[in-house]
Amino acid sequence: MAPLFLPLLLSVLALQASSSPEPRFLESIRVVSTRPSEGKVTLLAPDGARRTLAEGDPLEEEGGARLKAVTSATLVFTSRVTGGDGAAGESLIVVRFDASGKTRVREYRSVPDDVPSKPPRPDRD
Repeated sequence: MAPLFLPLLLSVLALQASSSPEPRFLESIRVVSTRPSEGKVTLLAPDGARRTLAEGDPLEEEGGARLKAVTSATLVFTSRVTGGDGAAGESLIVVRFDASGKTRVREYRSVPDDVPSKPPRPDRD
């Protein structure tokens, strides 16, 4: 049953290019070290500042994304987001990194970031 769950989850959470600040910030950081058994990660910002986060800590103090999980090659953050139509939802931010600490970021949102300008046309036979 697990193989069916992932496609269902991905059909609900649409991969979006986001205007939210967390994914853009996470693309510019380096992962210095991870301690998965402790649920901690140390990040290096472009300005040289180091920050250690533990699972549950916010990325920003003012309600930003929270660190949900740490593995040896992946970080997962969650955040509350508002869609382009005003609907509230959640965002799952997955940060993968290589041995040098360089990051690749994907954000999965339960609501679209923007509203399409035209409604989709119905299919015709």
